[in-house]
Amino acid sequence: MLNSQSPIPLYHQLAEILQDRIRSGTYGPGEMLPSEIGLAQHYGIGRPTVRQAMNLLVQKGLIQRRRGAGTFVKKPSPSIDLFSLAGTSQAFLTRGIPVETRIITPILKETVDQDVTNPFHGRAAFFMARLTLAEDQPVLLEEIFMDPELFAGIDEMDLANRSLAQVVSEHYYLTPEDGAQTFKVELPGAKRAELMALPPKVPVLVVRRELNFPDAPGAIFSNLYCRTDRYAFSQTIQAGSGASGGQG
Repeated sequence: MLNSQSPIPLYHQLAEILQDRIRSGTYGPGEMLPSEIGLAQHYGIGRPTVRQAMNLLVQKGLIQRRRGAGTFVKKPSPSIDLFSLAGTSQAFLTRGIPVETRIITPILKETVDQDVTNPFHGRAAFFMARLTLAEDQPVLLEEIFMDPELFAGIDEMDLANRSLAQVVSEHYYLTPEDGAQTFKVELPGAKRAELMALPPKVPVLVVRRELNFPDAPGAIFSNLYCRTDRYAFSQTIQAGSGASGGQG
């Protein structure tokens, strides 16, 4: 039960109780939770306190409200192994999720001079930006930099709805040996947010990925902006090997 003498707010206590019951399976995915009136009566608190608790669980992505129906435990988001060597688009396809890739910025050669953490900083690179839509909704924005000598001629190819990993393998006979990735959560900026159909101040998962090829370390570098409200992005880790990732 709730402890009115605790320094922890009552709504937070209630949210913790409901969260524990969701995670233990007492309330299963898709199951309707008791009404606000029912919870208020059961715990001897006011409806505004119950509503605060519910709002907190909505923010955590554990429950969802359905107008005219009630409040339900949210089903887990499909897990997408986005960072495997198979590539980003393949990660969706292996889960049976249709994807569309739109080229936002066609491949062009430019000098990288605004990001000192980019391995191409101070020199020329091929650059492209593309947007991946799953079930007609934007889920992933990629900004990709490539070695212009190793991938000579790729700027003349039509890469719409094509796997970059497959193009690199079939046309250049190259497969990444390994790579490095860093993860952070940050605001995407107004332009990126618009492309991803997000409000400008909603943070996203940002992955910075560097792929190493034989005799060409860091030949592909990319920034991935990932919406996590519809899919849970995962990474497969194998014993005895470092984390690695591909470019779909």
